[in-house]
Amino acid sequence: MGGWPGARRLLRPAWLLSHLAVGALLVATINLGFWQLRRLDERRAYNAFVEERAGAQPASLGDLQVGADPGELAYRAVEVSGVFDAEREVFVVNRTQAGLPGVHVVTLLVGESGVVAVDRGFVPRPVYVAGDPSVWAPPDTEVVMVGRVRSAGTNRGGNGAEVERVDATDLSARWGVELPSVYVESGAGVGAGAIPFGIPAPPLDEGSHLGYAVQWFVFFVIGLIGYPLVLVRLAREDPEADGANG
Repeated sequence: MGGWPGARRLLRPAWLLSHLAVGALLVATINLGFWQLRRLDERRAYNAFVEERAGAQPASLGDLQVGADPGELAYRAVEVSGVFDAEREVFVVNRTQAGLPGVHVVTLLVGESGVVAVDRGFVPRPVYVAGDPSVWAPPDTEVVMVGRVRSAGTNRGGNGAEVERVDATDLSARWGVELPSVYVESGAGVGAGAIPFGIPAPPLDEGSHLGYAVQWFVFFVIGLIGYPLVLVRLAREDPEADGANG
């Protein structure tokens, strides 16, 4: 190995550990790249799901619930009617819209076909903190509205009328009614005045998954090509002649 005077040092324990560490990093980066591609596929499937549900003709909530999985109803256009009960209302905190912090106001809607929780829209935090309920009060007459079906989650905390998310079980106990496992989200805002603001449809972009995948693959290629080149350079150097460290 006259042409590779430094090759032996690359077999020393410290260098063997380095080889293993670089190999593990290469495996990690390639897997992270493919993981981001899987996330991209999931996002595309989600977008297609939302587009399909949103494009359907509005149906009555009662018709959608018959024998249906709540998860499969998410984002379906639905028409509901009834009268809002402003005494049975909660506020989903830590929401943002157009860069503004605020809350979503969720009110019980009582109709001939039953009851349902309706997210009437977004109230900016300064308005909410001012504490004048008349600003976001619901109409006191019967309403007919088209909204989006959303699956209820689990509320893990809160303070009084403030909750972390819409929880059908929690609201059923709180309001003394039997709510369906879904709620309705208004895209236009439902109030006696300009507030609350309607909630925009979820964005259907693909996010940054493709960009992240490309980055991880670039890191993999750099390591796959760059590390062996470094080893070749070190192997060709004479550690005794240039004082290289082992």
